[in-house]
Amino acid sequence: MWRPAQRLRFTASAGRVPTAAEAAASRLFSSIDVGPVSLAQRTWVPAMVPWRATDDGYVTEDVIAWYERFARGMPGAIVVEATGIRDVPSGPLLRIGHDRFLPGLTRLVETVRRASEGRTRLFIQLIDFLAIRRRPEPKKFFERFLAITDRHRAALPGLSDDDIRSRLAAMGEEELARMLTARELEALQFGYRERVTDMQHAHIRELPQVLPGLFADAAIRAEQAGFDGVELHYAHAYTMASFLSRTNTRDDGYGGARENRLRLPLEVFAEVRRRVSGNLPSAAAFSPTNASPAAAT
Repeated sequence: MWRPAQRLRFTASAGRVPTAAEAAASRLFSSIDVGPVSLAQRTWVPAMVPWRATDDGYVTEDVIAWYERFARGMPGAIVVEATGIRDVPSGPLLRIGHDRFLPGLTRLVETVRRASEGRTRLFIQLIDFLAIRRRPEPKKFFERFLAITDRHRAALPGLSDDDIRSRLAAMGEEELARMLTARELEALQFGYRERVTDMQHAHIRELPQVLPGLFADAAIRAEQAGFDGVELHYAHAYTMASFLSRTNTRDDGYGGARENRLRLPLEVFAEVRRRVSGNLPSAAAFSPTNASPAAAT
């Protein structure tokens, strides 16, 4: 790695520390209303994913310690990491897709209340995502993950499916680029990822019918656990951001034109607002290229 000839040194200056009166009068440390909830100040710890949950999605002592440390600083709000709304395996990511997760989430809320002396409001970010697999070893990809189709059989006639897999595994990059589809090549090089446009799969086709209820169920559990609000994750190429994306070409009324791509995110938001109490603010976090900044009600 390149290094400069002389090491650069910089001593930061602490600057002038504001007086207590100046701090109290500043906008940053003034109160603000977020829907029906009032924050004591405008400092805000955004959602992060520290991967401290169990592989089954439960709150652990490490999760408690992570948020307790932030709460001791008494910020105006803390947003708990992206929390899965489905009751499906998702690694050490928090989940809220079943009532069995409520005791741990309730304890998390109580810990933040106690550590912040009641000054910090706690929100939880709710997320849905489709199947994602890490990039596999090429041998494993051809043996286990690649579905042999008529296209492969026509390109390698007279071979059994097992022999086709072996032939493909032995090919170089240029040959594979001719033999595999763009999606297959992407799965080999970067890992497999389901898309909202994979309409050949029933569970993908049914997303518009399923997701409003799943998000609303999760929001109700968040309210039961004592959270002060929910943030719907509509960003970062996950399910809801994918519906908003220009690459969403679904032909069922939920893709294509902008108003169609907005349809499901609006339906999810409306269902959440319909089913939670009026005391629970609901926000939606967007990627900058998808829509406007987050808003809360």
